[in-house]
Amino acid sequence: MTSRHIPIAILLAKEVNELYISLREGTELKRIIDKGFDTLQNNMFAGDRIKKERIPKYYIEKYGINNLYRLRLDKIRRLCYTLIANEEGSKVVIIEIFLDHKSYDRRFGYKTS
Repeated sequence: MTSRHIPIAILLAKEVNELYISLREGTELKRIIDKGFDTLQNNMFAGDRIKKERIPKYYIEKYGINNLYRLRLDKIRRLCYTLIANEEGSKVVIIEIFLDHKSYDRRFGYKTS
């Protein structure tokens, strides 16, 4: 693997950080999220790229992003992240963690059953 796939940092949006620090060590959810973070630390392109026209306006307005990726954590949970690059290098910014399909579907405007 080339170094261009390894980010220099993984940053968490405020809401993601609040969720993460509220999790107790050793819980299943924390282990699943940590595994996702490790995956991104090893390869920032591990997630599925969301087409530009499918990026929710919410993310564009709140974070000013122009790229979005989705990483499947398990059968139910997902996280969305964006990549930013500057003179220091590339960074992964986790902007949202979805704990269920319904919230993910709502964010992306999909019909839920």
